[in-house]
Amino acid sequence: MMTEKDALDKLIVDENENPNIELLAEIVSKYLRFIKSGEIIFEKEFYKLKDWQKILIYFLGRKVIFIKELQKDFDEKINQKEVEEILGIKGSSVRKYISVDLKGLVKQENKKYFVPNYNLYKCKEKLELNGKPNNRKSK
Repeated sequence: MMTEKDALDKLIVDENENPNIELLAEIVSKYLRFIKSGEIIFEKEFYKLKDWQKILIYFLGRKVIFIKELQKDFDEKINQKEVEEILGIKGSSVRKYISVDLKGLVKQENKKYFVPNYNLYKCKEKLELNGKPNNRKSK
């Protein structure tokens, strides 16, 4: 935790800041459940989502596994190919959703993607906008 020296220090975000656990649970609870071994169970509501929403919820589900340490040596970050295989979404579509529809929400590190903890509010807001990313239609 940073100590504040002046009013501007409140505006500086620590990338390693702990996530808002209640908010994360609120976002994913309708769509996902977890087995203690770390496996994600997709609820019926998950399958009603648009593909870009599925990707976002899946990334947040990986965050839950990481935070709760459900899998040993688990990396929250995931590459595009793994997303494609797990969710059954074409690679070119995954790339488009991440670079266009989820721009500003998802971060890339070493060719792996994840949602930074400080973006949880943005994720909730994006999902609540009636599924209309960037004011255009999406699968």
